[in-house]
Amino acid sequence: MKENVKAFGIITRDLNKREPIEIFLENTRKFKHQMQHLIVSYEDEVDNSILDSFKKQIKVTAVKRGHAPFLENYLSKLGLTEEEVMILTGTPYKNDYGLISYGTSRNYVLLTAFMLKVDYLFFFDSDIYPKILTHFTDDSFSFTEIDFVGSHLKYLKQKDVVLTTSDYSGYYIIPKMNFPHLKDLLYGVQKETAFDKITKYNDPVTAETYLQKVIDTQKALGGNLAINLNKINVLPPFFSSAMVMNDECFLGRGEDTLFGPEIHKKARCVDIDLPVFHNCFGDFPKKPSIFLEKNLDRFFYACMGWIIRNPFLNWLRQNSNMKYDVIEISSRLKALKIGSRAAAEYFNDDRFLMLPAAFELSYQKLANDIWNFRRLMKTWKKFMKLNLQEHS
Repeated sequence: MKENVKAFGIITRDLNKREPIEIFLENTRKFKHQMQHLIVSYEDEVDNSILDSFKKQIKVTAVKRGHAPFLENYLSKLGLTEEEVMILTGTPYKNDYGLISYGTSRNYVLLTAFMLKVDYLFFFDSDIYPKILTHFTDDSFSFTEIDFVGSHLKYLKQKDVVLTTSDYSGYYIIPKMNFPHLKDLLYGVQKETAFDKITKYNDPVTAETYLQKVIDTQKALGGNLAINLNKINVLPPFFSSAMVMNDECFLGRGEDTLFGPEIHKKARCVDIDLPVFHNCFGDFPKKPSIFLEKNLDRFFYACMGWIIRNPFLNWLRQNSNMKYDVIEISSRLKALKIGSRAAAEYFNDDRFLMLPAAFELSYQKLANDIWNFRRLMKTWKKFMKLNLQEHS
């Protein structure tokens, strides 16, 4: 019987540090899994000494986003036209703004995995670790190392399961804060359910148990995600958009959020209750302060990313027969105008005043986003058909 081919996939701007890749490789060896490939999707620079250290442990494919001739050649040889190759790999915002959409970045890994004939692909992000934060107080904290690959495989090999995922332990992605009209701001960016969490709590999420509350889901998280690539007829590409405003490019968030609903139409996505540790602020265990420049930047760009994503997400939910709340666009825009002014005053940061205009622009460009999505899906279906023919 043919051995299943497994690969790690990671997206990073630069490959200039060993963590967390080294830790995931060590975790795999500890739990006696054979991992055949490491796929690194990078944007700018690679430290060759670090790359060579990984190559001593595993087959490594480093793919540069926006410049990957071997990947373009693979797609062309399959039978895709030059235009179709660019639909899958093009980076239209790279030259002028130095940015590549999150969906395209993940697709570089996904396409490379198909090229390498991988059966199971395991994504983790550059701030994710194969352990769970099980205890935290102001004086102490502790972790439990987990079998990352084995835990995902346990469910990924079940019938009709295409994707396994789970949420994280560690600090929530928005630091604790509260100011007048914060609720309006969150309502405007469709994150109103986070209000209690970010106004009342300042401790990270911990989990004393795991792999207990396993449920089907439509919510995928890209930093803790495994995919069965044998389910080729079900798998969509990742998709996200971007927006240029005031001669600055902003990336829409949620390429993983949009991935789950497309799979859920035909097969199972499973939350395996494996809350791996997310060091999202980079300085754990220090409690994050919203007034640190890097954290305020993160919050502002998150707000922009949600605003850019939301119109398409709302459309996708309607067209995927998902349960969703009716979105009152006018009331959310009204609230956002109030909340953004309050945020700009509270943080002394006029960038937040851009949010209402971004909201309106994001809805104005929805038709174009839908067109790009449908064009991508059409090209992806052709790629999948050609890929099946090659492997038959």
